[in-house]
Amino acid sequence: MSVIFASSTCDLDNKTLKKVGIDIINIPLIVNDKKCLYSADKFSFDEYYATNECVVDEDKYKKILNTKFLEALNSGQDVLFLTPNAKYDNSYKYVKDIIKQLAPNYPEQKVEMVNCGNYSLGYGLIVYEAGILNIRGENITEVIKFVNKIKHGIKTYIIPSDLTYVQKKLTLVGSTIGVKPVIEVSNAELKLVDKVRGKKKMIDYFAGLINNNSHELPVSIMCGKNADEALALEEIVLADSKDRQIFKATLNPLFLNKFGNKTLSISFYKKSKK
Repeated sequence: MSVIFASSTCDLDNKTLKKVGIDIINIPLIVNDKKCLYSADKFSFDEYYATNECVVDEDKYKKILNTKFLEALNSGQDVLFLTPNAKYDNSYKYVKDIIKQLAPNYPEQKVEMVNCGNYSLGYGLIVYEAGILNIRGENITEVIKFVNKIKHGIKTYIIPSDLTYVQKKLTLVGSTIGVKPVIEVSNAELKLVDKVRGKKKMIDYFAGLINNNSHELPVSIMCGKNADEALALEEIVLADSKDRQIFKATLNPLFLNKFGNKTLSISFYKKSKK
């Protein structure tokens, strides 16, 4: 068994992470000029929502990563870090530098990283399934092979409440009051796939995607201040399949900063066309 690290931006609660043996690294943030660690089930979202000012404390994060890696390597174990999205998250860059520095000092151990190419609980689903494989005793090579396969099947869809960031990344032609874009995370990139108008149609659209396209693995529902929409979506999904396992989370502040405080997002493992 190896040590698998993941960023707390996977948005899974500590109980779930411990159950599958993931060693989470809580991201150090500066929120409204106050320093804190981001943990999905301990973060003060009310304070964050007050002004929405939030950045990563980069120097502290690098120190935490270095310390965690050294602890694991000095215990004689292989190390794997699963990063969210190499293009939009600095974890990949920081971990890459640390591996470059530390790996030559531990030639008998594997020190690896995989870019999951996803966001929030889309990333979290990959982390969760990798943890299950790891606690079953699979070696690091098999876990990496599994992650590189499953990550292409994990689909994340976003309906943002703030279009500022999206407009910089995508070409949105025109704008109509009440109409929101549906964004898919595809191969670590953002892709406009549809548009919806109104809260009910937004919820029904996501329910249709989940009920018609998802594999039996857990489904994720994520939101910001719009918890009522997430609850309504959950009820529709469970009405279709009462035994479906659903992970729910408040989107992490780094995500909300990009897409807005009333963003609704889902992730699931897409069924094979076969």
